[in-house]
Amino acid sequence: MSRIGLLAGCGRFPLFFAKAAKKSGYEVIAAAIKDETSQEIEGLVDQIQWFNIGSLQGMIDMFVKAGINQMVMAGGVTKTLMFEKIQPDARFLKVFSKVKNNNDDAILRQLCEEFETEGIHVCDSTTFLSVLLPEKGILTKRQPNQEEELDIEYGHKIAKQIAGLDIGQTVVVKNRVILAVEAIEGTNKAIMRGSELGNGDITVVKVARPSQDMRYDIPTVGIETIKTLIKAKAKCLAFEEGKTLLLDREEVIKMADEAGIAIKVVEQGK
Repeated sequence: MSRIGLLAGCGRFPLFFAKAAKKSGYEVIAAAIKDETSQEIEGLVDQIQWFNIGSLQGMIDMFVKAGINQMVMAGGVTKTLMFEKIQPDARFLKVFSKVKNNNDDAILRQLCEEFETEGIHVCDSTTFLSVLLPEKGILTKRQPNQEEELDIEYGHKIAKQIAGLDIGQTVVVKNRVILAVEAIEGTNKAIMRGSELGNGDITVVKVARPSQDMRYDIPTVGIETIKTLIKAKAKCLAFEEGKTLLLDREEVIKMADEAGIAIKVVEQGK
């Protein structure tokens, strides 16, 4: 049986990947992050070892020992941990020394190269999961109204620029005013900040980077996203086709419909 490595971050994405890989006949060998990765992952993989966020050499050694020559990075890491709990080993510090700016894209790209030097090919994180990349269209019963469509168009243009600068991939819009831009705090906190400033009735637009590397940091929408939108009294969510993972699709759409939230999947580049 073929084996594949999984560097599992937070959220449900790693769980979906593990299930899909197993269904495709692969043994899954997982490196999980303490205080980040869901404990549920233990029941979905064949082998697992838990690491501190900065223990890169240990992760590499585990994969090499297990005979792993291909891997996937699924799920993010709470960005503020980079300033709170990280205890980088020498290999991790080596990665940092090679990047000019400590932004997500630069670090993750260099991290991929570090695994590649050990003969471990980093695959697209959507491997086995292309079915979770929705095509363009309206997913909910309610369609965006005219004002929301204008906010989607405006927000998408601004979000693409922000994503291209590797600041964040989500903006909160109301009446063609940008209320919040996602930065290190993450999507959900940006949504709540935008809602507070705009007094609800907001539109949230999530995009991929203009040159998105599909090996890492794929925009993801799931149940927690919808829960946050409901709490924020949002009216509309838009994200890009083919570049955004939609987890728990049926439940997400049901929750959105019950809350009167419109979800639109927009064409790439539009």
